[in-house]
Amino acid sequence: MASAKRVLRSRYFNNVKSIDDDNDDYNDDNDDRNNVKSAKSRRKSSKLDEEFIDSDYEPPAKKKFNSRSSRNKSNLNQNENSIKISRKRSNAKDELKRTNKKHPKKKDPEEDRKIHIENDSVDKCDGPDEEGDDDDDEDDWEEVEEAKIYDPDDYQPEFSDTIQIQMSSEVKKPKKHSNDPITAMIRAKINRYRKENQTNMHKCLILLSINRLQYLNSIIEKPIVKALIQSIEDHIPRVKSKESMKKVLERLIPCFEEYFCIKLSTANRRDRDLISVIIKSFESEKIDSQFILNLISIASLRYRKIQTRLCYLVEAITLKPPDLLTSKTNLKELINQSEKKSSKKKRGKSTTRCSSLSSSARSFNETIWIEVFDEKSKLWIPYSDNEIVEKPRELIQNRSTPITYVLAIDNDDTVTEVTARYAKDWISHAMNKRRTDSEWIEKTLEFLQKPGFSRYQDADRIEFEKLLAEIELPRTISAYKNHPLFVLAKDLLKFQALYPADAPPVGFFRDEPVYSRNCVHTLKSRETWLREARTVKLNEKPYKIVTSRFKWKKTLPGEIQEKESLEIFGEWQTQPYEPPVAKNGIVPRNGYGNVDLYKPCMLPIGTVQLRLPGLLRIANKLKIDCVPAVVGFDGPCGGAHPVMDGFVVCSEFKDILIDAWNQEQQVQREKEFQNKQQRVIGNWKKLIRGLMIKNKIKMKYGVFDGEGLETGSQK
Repeated sequence: MASAKRVLRSRYFNNVKSIDDDNDDYNDDNDDRNNVKSAKSRRKSSKLDEEFIDSDYEPPAKKKFNSRSSRNKSNLNQNENSIKISRKRSNAKDELKRTNKKHPKKKDPEEDRKIHIENDSVDKCDGPDEEGDDDDDEDDWEEVEEAKIYDPDDYQPEFSDTIQIQMSSEVKKPKKHSNDPITAMIRAKINRYRKENQTNMHKCLILLSINRLQYLNSIIEKPIVKALIQSIEDHIPRVKSKESMKKVLERLIPCFEEYFCIKLSTANRRDRDLISVIIKSFESEKIDSQFILNLISIASLRYRKIQTRLCYLVEAITLKPPDLLTSKTNLKELINQSEKKSSKKKRGKSTTRCSSLSSSARSFNETIWIEVFDEKSKLWIPYSDNEIVEKPRELIQNRSTPITYVLAIDNDDTVTEVTARYAKDWISHAMNKRRTDSEWIEKTLEFLQKPGFSRYQDADRIEFEKLLAEIELPRTISAYKNHPLFVLAKDLLKFQALYPADAPPVGFFRDEPVYSRNCVHTLKSRETWLREARTVKLNEKPYKIVTSRFKWKKTLPGEIQEKESLEIFGEWQTQPYEPPVAKNGIVPRNGYGNVDLYKPCMLPIGTVQLRLPGLLRIANKLKIDCVPAVVGFDGPCGGAHPVMDGFVVCSEFKDILIDAWNQEQQVQREKEFQNKQQRVIGNWKKLIRGLMIKNKIKMKYGVFDGEGLETGSQK
């Protein structure tokens, strides 16, 4: 920077000096000065070119120039310097050409860039006068960084021959959420209706599957099928004493292969008659369907008095309602397919007939297999396709859809759910999302089971408990949420608690104790326990205190309302409800003047419930104590309203009240009959009176017969 300042200073004084000279002397000496200056510039440029060409120096990325000297020059010097600069540039180029001719070298773009930078620096430096040339030669050139300039010629990207663009198949529009409360309420009701509809369809499919299972079991138990099995009795192995069931099944396999020619296929047509197919299989001694083979195997094993189950895989639909956007696109696809089919209607008669037959006889794949009870090991052994299945969970693992329900029917038409034996994800959050309410399934299957537990059901229960004991602790926090076996203390709900309080944890997850789900109990208030015919024991302290959901504290105007605290108790703190006893014809009642009758066992001793409308008015006339019965609560408008069902009276007044009610009903019927007769008579009077008036008008004014008006006879 110091050398640059010296150069500028010398140039400034030289310019001032040249201005003070006479114009004549300046013009005379101008040619000589230019010649000398051009010679010096040629020598200087050639010297610099040789230094840049021979050296390996790489210039920095930026260069800085001080433009203060150019602002201080006069107009005269600017014109003069422009002439000098043009001469310098031409002389430097000529000298560079001569040097390249004498010493030819390969062109290097980096060296050309260096030379170009140096020439630019020479061009931009204004030429001094004769007195200032020595100062320029003595000064050193300062090296500055060069600005990196993007050269489009150097950029040569490589493109592939093919370009792939991936796009999602379905582009969903973003959901627009409205802040309108009415719109939100309507949307919530629609979604609730769609969810209920999907749940009802899911349950209906389960009921239809149970009906299908019972139908298949009835075919196996038909007399004609038993007679066909009896015809091949010699080919069915007999069960020896103390022989395991696996050995019996191993002897059954070659017997079937010896009698039948077995060529299995998985397709099964629902429209064909299974009885006729079974008869045809015995006639031809050929079995071509896996479905028919399993039915014949079950009938053969039951013929030997072996406890055998028919297992049926339920093809359940999802509980989540379908997306409306997806359903619309599917509807469009179906419409397009129907249009394509309609365009291909012009075909031969034989082709049309074959296509109609094939469309009507659709193939339906039903998955069934067999379970045989082993008396020795007290276990159920899966048996399918004439083979013993060692690992039950690998029987139907190669399915595109996950397992949701597996039902089985016994020899005595008892339907049982055995999903835990075959589903790998039986205890998982995904399984819970696919299945409906377990309580509904249990209540549904109770109607199809005999009272009590048989030894076969006990074997299922023991096996399922062993499978549950082998399950490991989940490895994620989300898996503990609603897990059927394990729970974290922080995941307990408002009305849930661990009992006993010092329950030992079954493990730890991130230093948090993990408890068994059996230790989790639901706590309820006194009123809620009363609706289940249980009362809280005396001197019992609440196991937990929470804020009430409905009751608010009484506050003064202007104060903030707060919810009341609610005492909740566990089932171990309650006892069965003891109904009170009616004495002296007085029915015991609660504080509101009603009888709590949420369960039949809550009926007070010595009383009866009469469901006779209007009984309270008759009892009041006879001065008999009659109290309404509350059987529940309903909240259609956000509040709890009691639901009444009949009246409770003492047993000794039962017959009197029933007779009085019957007499009252008879009197009311007679009154209604009399009122009806009076209405009929009154209507007839109106009709006859109208006809008489009409006849008088006809007689007086004539009758219009369509052609003209005929005048009546005048009296």
